[in-house]
Amino acid sequence: MAIPLPNDVTTFQDNWRFCNHCYSLWWNGRPDNGACPSGNSPDGQHHGQGSWNFYLPANPSESI
Repeated sequence: MAIPLPNDVTTFQDNWRFCNHCYSLWWNGRPDNGACPSGNSPDGQHHGQGSWNFYLPANPSESI
């Protein structure tokens, strides 16, 4: 499996955050923050206080 080089990626999507409860990335573009599967979240949603804004490749080359 080939790994795309940065110049092969044509589009990036921002607004990905790290959840403090389930320790995974989720897309923070929804008003409800999505459902956190950890069972540790007080309201059942993802929480990313202090998280960086991660940019993920959105349209990598077809060799993946």
